[in-house]
Parts: sequence; C-alpha cells; structure tokens
Amino acid sequence: MKKLFDLRFVIGLFFLVVGVLLIVYSLVKISNLNFWCGCGFVVFGVLMIILYFKRP
Repeated sequence: MKKLFDLRFVIGLFFLVVGVLLIVYSLVKISNLNFWCGCGFVVFGVLMIILYFKRP
C-alpha cells in the first residue's frame, strides 16, 4: 500500500499504461505519431518506476 503514496510509482505506472495503449492503437490504425509518442511514454514510465525502486 505504501507504493501508491509515492508519486514516482503512480506517474510511472500511468505513463506506462498510456504508452502501451498508444502503441497498440498505432499498430491497429497505422499512425506513426501515436507510435513514437507511445514509445516516449513507455520509456518515461519505466524510468520513473526504476527511480522509485532505487530510492535512497
């Protein structure tokens, strides 16, 4: 339950989910902009989750 109170985890999870949804949508509708934005969101989300687990 403590994970949900740290903003790095919540923000990372949000961007990860939205990024995956954008990538899936871009593969269905063939849109390069959605694909690259989704990739950026996934990278940012993973970075935030990594920072959460490496907290001091």
